[in-house]
Amino acid sequence: MQKFLVLISFSILLAISIGCDSIQKIVTPQQQEETLKIGFVVAGERVTYPNGAEMAVTEINQRGGLLGTPVELIGHINKEAIPEVSAQIAERLIVEDGIIALIGPNRSSHAVVVGPIAQRYGIPMITTTATNPNVTNAGNFVFMASFTDSFQGAVMAQFAISDLDLSTAAIITRSGDLYTEGISEFFASNFSDLGGTIATHAFHEGGISDFTAQLSHIASMQPDALFVAGFVQDVSLITQQARQIPMRNADGAPTIFLGADSWDSELLYDDEDAEIEGSFFSGHFSPDTNEPNARAFVDTYESIYESTPTGGVAVSYDAVKLLFEAVERAGSLAPEKIREQLAATENYIGATTIASYNENRHPTKSAVIFTIKDGEKQFHKQIAP
Repeated sequence: MQKFLVLISFSILLAISIGCDSIQKIVTPQQQEETLKIGFVVAGERVTYPNGAEMAVTEINQRGGLLGTPVELIGHINKEAIPEVSAQIAERLIVEDGIIALIGPNRSSHAVVVGPIAQRYGIPMITTTATNPNVTNAGNFVFMASFTDSFQGAVMAQFAISDLDLSTAAIITRSGDLYTEGISEFFASNFSDLGGTIATHAFHEGGISDFTAQLSHIASMQPDALFVAGFVQDVSLITQQARQIPMRNADGAPTIFLGADSWDSELLYDDEDAEIEGSFFSGHFSPDTNEPNARAFVDTYESIYESTPTGGVAVSYDAVKLLFEAVERAGSLAPEKIREQLAATENYIGATTIASYNENRHPTKSAVIFTIKDGEKQFHKQIAP
């Protein structure tokens, strides 16, 4: 991969008015009369995922474009993270902008409502960090670029039992969200199957700031671990309040906090109030990799953005690259031919790697386990599929 020296000016966010002030449009400035348009949908605050997608687009354009035509990345940041808004965005990209494929969304609760739209129009769709296995249920045009929650739930349960030698765990889950409820259930079932005991499973509504009631009950159970299935704002407050109680196991040692890929966010690491020291969580990608393609991706990203890419950035880059490789193998922009080549993907190597896709369009790929040490995310180990 060559250095993208001009990419620093490529990330332009233009506010648009479609009924929600928190939606921003992603465009690349070097638009030409004839381009192949790729749609990109991402939800949340301070998301950097578009950077990875733009890197992949810049790379293909510096090679002469896709099948000889320049590529244009267009999409939107749904800052308030409302699933219905992501669905509206996706339909506009398909109907009004004429995209050839859709990348994203990044959240499972959004992907399950966007998937049926892509399927209805016959537009290839590759989700980024949406991890619930149900996101591909819409049909054969919907693919995942990330591992599934069934895999990472099993990874974290096995790690807790075998590596950390824990025997009891409690779970606290944001209710009403496909991702948080799904990853909790996968962790719980695997932990129990491996001989562990789930001491209690507490739920909370989204948007609350006081978790005292749930955490006090959990603390009374003295679990070895607390699995926190929530988003960054939940994790920060829950860990703060749990340490204030304080939460300890039956031997008097501090309960270990565990999490999943939603923890991999600069918002969490930058939050000085979050009590996450010594925690462990699963993720998609480690910037400490020595794999040549991934190392080149990290080095280029850091030289452009002066920050380290998270798993979401890496998977967004890979989702776009997966699409480009499928189009090039197909030698065609026909949606069905692109879909066929996505399904036939083998031994993809980018920022992350995908061995192949199964019949549900879930990829076979590894996971990474991180720990927080001295306030920083550190690679702990890699888990093969």
